Amino acid sequence: MIVAGWCVVTSCYFVTLFLASWLYTLVTGWPTDVHRDVSGLALGIVMVVVPYVIGGIYVRKTVRSRKSKAALWISLIPAVMEKVLVLLIGSWFVILGGSPVTLTNILMFVSAEAIPYFTVPYLLTFLLSVFVTIATAKAIGGGNRAVIGE
Repeated sequence: MIVAGWCVVTSCYFVTLFLASWLYTLVTGWPTDVHRDVSGLALGIVMVVVPYVIGGIYVRKTVRSRKSKAALWISLIPAVMEKVLVLLIGSWFVILGGSPVTLTNILMFVSAEAIPYFTVPYLLTFLLSVFVTIATAKAIGGGNRAVIGE
């Protein structure tokens, strides 16, 4: 169940990234690499929330007990691993470019060439993503519903 949750969050992450990038370009008329401060903020907010709301809904629908614990593990691993993998891939490209490997160089490369929202504030949002998943798992369709007429 946990691994399936990771797959749900990760696949939703990629679908959300592609749809949000497309919608951003459609609405603003700008590609995501122009005005990176605006596109980074818009895409970053969407990427911190949407995949993890879907993960919370998945937890709510599939887990019978200990929803908070399941939501924690289903969201924590993808949230942290996404950032670690992007940093590792970015550092590899920085090395290939001949620049010194510093966090600043890696973030500049990644945000300029691939993911405009990948900034220091975004790196710190993994806890917010986990909170969104836990809150969604506990809130959506929460509790026993009263039957009308009883």
